[in-house]
Amino acid sequence: MRLLSAARARVRDNRRVERAQRERIIPELAPSAFIAVVNALADAVTIRGRDNRLLYANQAALERLGIGSLEELRASDPQELMDPYDTFGEDGEPVRLDDLPSVRVLRGEDPEPLLLRSVHRETGNEQWVLLKAALVADAVGGEEAAVTIIEDVTEAKRAALRSEFLVRVGSVLASSLDHQQTLRNVAGLVVPQIADWCAVDLFDERGAREPVAVAHLDPDKLRTAAQLRTYEADRLDPERGLGRVWSTGEPQLYLEIPDEMLVAAALDEQHLELLREVGLRSVVIVPMRVSGRTFGALTLVSSESARSFDESDVGFAQQIADRAALAVENSRLYTLRRGIARTLQNSLLPEALPQVPGWEISALYRPAGEESDVGGDFYDFWEVDGSWMMIIGDVTGKGVGAATVTSLVRHTASAAPDFEEQPAEILARVDAALKRRPAMTVCTALCARIAGDRVEVACGGHPPLLRLAADGISEVGEYGTLLGAFPELICPEVSVKLNPGETLVAYTDGVTDAIGRDGERFGAARLQEILHGTRLQPPDRVRSVVVDALDRFQIGPQADDTAVVIMRYVGMPDVDAMHR
Repeated sequence: MRLLSAARARVRDNRRVERAQRERIIPELAPSAFIAVVNALADAVTIRGRDNRLLYANQAALERLGIGSLEELRASDPQELMDPYDTFGEDGEPVRLDDLPSVRVLRGEDPEPLLLRSVHRETGNEQWVLLKAALVADAVGGEEAAVTIIEDVTEAKRAALRSEFLVRVGSVLASSLDHQQTLRNVAGLVVPQIADWCAVDLFDERGAREPVAVAHLDPDKLRTAAQLRTYEADRLDPERGLGRVWSTGEPQLYLEIPDEMLVAAALDEQHLELLREVGLRSVVIVPMRVSGRTFGALTLVSSESARSFDESDVGFAQQIADRAALAVENSRLYTLRRGIARTLQNSLLPEALPQVPGWEISALYRPAGEESDVGGDFYDFWEVDGSWMMIIGDVTGKGVGAATVTSLVRHTASAAPDFEEQPAEILARVDAALKRRPAMTVCTALCARIAGDRVEVACGGHPPLLRLAADGISEVGEYGTLLGAFPELICPEVSVKLNPGETLVAYTDGVTDAIGRDGERFGAARLQEILHGTRLQPPDRVRSVVVDALDRFQIGPQADDTAVVIMRYVGMPDVDAMHR
């Protein structure tokens, strides 16, 4: 703490030395020479006296203040010189006369330079200036005064703020694939930093308008905007406003909105009253375009802030709109791709689970990765000569390529002739079909034939069935060889007879390969442990338990597709009893 206090003291001492040096150097000039030097500066310079009145301003300062002569300046009240402006600090808080560095210097303080934002209420002109003040002993007329150098930093400050804002816009646009919510977020971001109002509209090819967002800090103003929406036509007028932006693809800038324009636009007195209530000062409308097509517009409105937009605001608004347009297009393409993927994925799974006599069946399918990806896991059921066949498997890869192989496997399996109704024979047909493809394609699969209380199963590189019985859990089937991978296929068949209440569970390795903390796999042992408590429960309950266990265990995104089929034998119906 002592070191920090000493450092601060040294800073204060250095400032006092610098101020003393300025006070010694400036008065050394004769008044006429001093004034000549100051007047030659490009930056605005003012000299304020002890009564806070301005004693002098160079030509640049007079032009900035809009004053024609020094006599007029000296006769002006200091507060009246500030009255035409709304003035704010960098933090957005209002700045008063007493807050100016020159006034504070005359009070004996040692202020830091002040970054000031001013908006002229009448013209709407916005400027950023950096005010630096120093005390001088004999600047004008022999009295002590404060000299202020006014550096115009408008362009640099606007560029910095706009660069920061575009970074924030980028983050907002990347935060959601729901384009309408994204556009609402952007509109909310624009207000009030860039404009008092922001609206976003989308257009179709015929010029029909879809309002997406309108933002303002005041909820009462938003209610006014909602009332104004009721006056909007279904179709855009291609000759003005939004309609002109839609028809030409060019931005529109309205430097001022005089009352005559409101009167001409109003449909009735109430409409005119609402338009006046908004307090339109200046408006910018810029298109949102993709591939040369204008599909929306961003509207910025200045009202209570009294700012007037200019051409630089048009360019900046267009940068925002261009980023928003790209985000909307990406969202549209993602939505389209996701819809195609869902349609394709649904075509690779049975439309509904079958009603197999004597059995209750439930299933789970969850693709990994993006929703727009097509998974490689699959399952299917089909009836063959009074019995039912079930197949579950995992094709390598994802996307359209995996979907093509999945379709081939399902079609090949279900199209087997009736005399090839044994699981091993069906897997052999799939293996042969995969080997006929020009590029090596592999697949794991388990095929089971269900006939009453008996199930025959063959596995081609796939985990065996799990049998959930009253006395525990056991595996049914042998792994066999991967389909499409080896010259000779080995798929031993295993037959099992079930008792009523027993359950068979088939799954893909997306279950056992789920990743938890520290890279730990879910594993087959954990799956059996979880299933142990569900041995006598219905398939839907077993499914829920597996899903909950995976959700609790898994860390991060799902690593692989997941498919589970749960089949519980409940006993064959008594046909004779049904007919009695």
